[in-house]
Amino acid sequence: MKFKTTKTLLALSIATLTSASIAAPYEIVDLGGLGGDTSVANDIDSAGNAFGYADAEVVDGTSDFITHAVQFDETQGNIDLGSLPEGTESYAVGVNDSMVAVGYSNEITEQENDNGQMIKVINHHAVFFEGGVVTKFPELANYSSPVALDINNGQISILTGKFDADTTDEASGVDRGAVYDRQNDTYQVIEPFAAGTDRRSYITDINNLNDIVGFADKEVGDTIQIASYIANTSDLTNRVEIETIDNRAIFAMAINDSKEVVGSMFISNSRGQREAFYIDMSDANPQIEFLGFFDNAFNDSRARDINNLGQIVGRAFVSVPTLGESGAFLYEDGEMKNLNELIACDSGWTLTEARAINDSGQIVGVGAVDGEVRAFRLDPTGEAVEDCGDSNPQPSDGGGSVPAALLALLAVVGLRRRFS
Repeated sequence: MKFKTTKTLLALSIATLTSASIAAPYEIVDLGGLGGDTSVANDIDSAGNAFGYADAEVVDGTSDFITHAVQFDETQGNIDLGSLPEGTESYAVGVNDSMVAVGYSNEITEQENDNGQMIKVINHHAVFFEGGVVTKFPELANYSSPVALDINNGQISILTGKFDADTTDEASGVDRGAVYDRQNDTYQVIEPFAAGTDRRSYITDINNLNDIVGFADKEVGDTIQIASYIANTSDLTNRVEIETIDNRAIFAMAINDSKEVVGSMFISNSRGQREAFYIDMSDANPQIEFLGFFDNAFNDSRARDINNLGQIVGRAFVSVPTLGESGAFLYEDGEMKNLNELIACDSGWTLTEARAINDSGQIVGVGAVDGEVRAFRLDPTGEAVEDCGDSNPQPSDGGGSVPAALLALLAVVGLRRRFS
């Protein structure tokens, strides 16, 4: 594979390593949580500030909340970003370089039912987390249960929600992606490729040039297929479809400022297994390039993010995916590298998914350590790879000593993210 940037910060820092080293290893930082046994880092800004969510500490069967958005800070202590009034759950999903995070929160209110009884009603809202305050996004007509997925440095956010929904039933409606321009207080909704009120569209990422990527329903013969696209918020109608192979479903997940796009595509006619891909949409004739797998025992890999140096992160399965058994990967210089092999042998960690990478090469995601699901940050060190022998927990040979119950919990955590 030929990326625009074939030499990364990591590659430059390891020029003097021995031939046994395959990449600069990383120092793993346990980002902790909010007292509970689960935390997840979803995004990281250019300065290394990580954001995500964490469960509350449970004491005598009770807790002050369920899950809250969190700004991870291993030096001063993690910051609970709170929720909307009377809310019990909030999640930070994306952050920009001004440390404005976005995500969603529930809100519990009381209203009178048809029998005159006061009942509690739970609603979900897209929110900003900024300066210790949780603020709702402005409402968009006929758009319910919105989730803000990311925000760029120009204060433009991307969302997903239910469009044309019955306002009394949050399960109604159809998924539609939307763009919110905070400076101009305007919304735009991305339409699916296929006609019909029941067709879906999603926006999954936005770069700092206001280019977006996502996927949507498309008619292929007599069937509905998933097609991916790139567009600019200046004109969402002028979108370019990312060509797939053999009409396979394709999921564009991230875009950098050079219009390099990554995601995953179904393998052959499979409805489950996927292979991670890369494509440079700035090329006159862009071509899909596949990233491969950890091994051929179970072919499934999914790219989650790409930085402006062309480094790609994500996860690759190594056994039946319903067990949640996967390993975090870094793809650079034409090679998919298992991040579990690039940390200290005695770390005790199993890294299951890398979710974001900044231009300094810092990576955040989720893994397992000490019987808990925990957020991590990886900082490149420039040191040689340690020869661990068989001591490292290797997802490629079954996940080491990670208990089956914990793997199942990781699978549940995997559902609480923007997209798979």
